[in-house]
Amino acid sequence: MEPFRLLHPDLVPRHRESLQHAASVLVRMGLDDTVLSASPVHRRLARVVLASSGVVEWEPAPGDFGDDPRLDVVRVGGDRGGVLLSSVLIGYLDVLCNATRMGTSIGEDAWRTLLWAPTALFDHVLRRPQVGMTVVTPGAGTDHLPYERAQAGQRLHLALVQAARFAVSGVVRAQEDRPLVEDCVTLATACLRAATVALVFAGDVRGGQAVPVVETAEHRYLWQVLGAVRVAVPRARFEQFAAALRRLGEVHTTSPLLVAGG
Repeated sequence: MEPFRLLHPDLVPRHRESLQHAASVLVRMGLDDTVLSASPVHRRLARVVLASSGVVEWEPAPGDFGDDPRLDVVRVGGDRGGVLLSSVLIGYLDVLCNATRMGTSIGEDAWRTLLWAPTALFDHVLRRPQVGMTVVTPGAGTDHLPYERAQAGQRLHLALVQAARFAVSGVVRAQEDRPLVEDCVTLATACLRAATVALVFAGDVRGGQAVPVVETAEHRYLWQVLGAVRVAVPRARFEQFAAALRRLGEVHTTSPLLVAGG
């Protein structure tokens, strides 16, 4: 299987417009967030297509900034919007595949929290009205795939934290546009909550050994701009965002921690 491609941290887009073309292309191809509710066969095909360079253009990023050989994660450049969106979708498709084959003990509310983020991301980028989401049940498989689970959960976690960084950049950048700021912080909060569930999913293995969690440049960025977010958004929205970030930190501290380069 090809490596899991994440954007180089310095290339994460800061403007919604940077993702709109890629999102529109994916919608026309039927490869947006709605693909997550497709049949397992369709999801497997979608994963192959999304990972191909024919759909999303990518190129090697300079150096090995943030590469993680344990998870087969490589940092890339290229079509920034396409890489960011496809990494989120591929991460979800892998988690759904593993959950179907292996089952999960994650509760219904947490599962809904996990699956809300991709819809929120596409709603934000395309300025779609929020009309709800389709919840995909995880399945009740009995296969024992602990390595695949840890890999899928942590990869999705990393992709969602990168999506949260994109959203928070909008908060910091667009302080004069109050509706956009609130939309951005709402998306960031949804991505952080989902990233936390993804991390829990990665360790949802009976008798499994905890897999070290990687701290990345995206994680550090979110803590660094916390003060700017506090100033930019209404108190209630900030408290929701801060609570989601703290909860993510709590899950990190209960797991072995590795620090990635940069």
